[in-house]
Amino acid sequence: MSKQKTTKFRIYATIDREEVFLNEMCAQGWKPVRIILGAWFVFEKCEPGEYIARVTTCVDPKGRKAGKERRRQLSEILTESGAEIIPETNVDAGTRIYAVRKEAMGDFEINTDIDSLIFEYTGRRRYHITFAVMAAVFIILSVMLGSLMIYDFLVNTGDKRTIVSACLEFSATAILLVCFLMLLMPVPSYSKKIRELRSRREFEE
Repeated sequence: MSKQKTTKFRIYATIDREEVFLNEMCAQGWKPVRIILGAWFVFEKCEPGEYIARVTTCVDPKGRKAGKERRRQLSEILTESGAEIIPETNVDAGTRIYAVRKEAMGDFEINTDIDSLIFEYTGRRRYHITFAVMAAVFIILSVMLGSLMIYDFLVNTGDKRTIVSACLEFSATAILLVCFLMLLMPVPSYSKKIRELRSRREFEE
């Protein structure tokens, strides 16, 4: 008889919120076993609090996706520590690693020193800024295209298909705007975290 499973649909702006959600599910007795497109989280029944979940990014401080070697190294380090890598297909094209480890094995952290944490948060911030800028460019282009369609409808053609296309274009613009805002939202908190970590490092030095 197969283990009981459940699937939850969630979309979070940051992996910090993803990690909180995964650990809330672990505490309720659900072990994450698969993540699909970064939004569908598949769980198997386990003992409440049996597992601890962690999420880390595979991006460098410039916000670029880390190479396969970096991802392999991180996965090996986690596996050697007793963690299980959660299979995932992510819209971010492999920029994250999800892992779980039994709580009985002790505290489970991926980035434990200040420099590693600064590296992590700097990469996350740059990644969000880069894609927010890209979204902003597409928003501008989409608004321009939609406006040209409306102008063409009013001045030239009067074709209803043109106005329908314009409405669809502005709908796409609205979706892009939501993406833009979600990408920008975590940036101030990442900047604050980086400042706090740098101050802490200076104090300890």
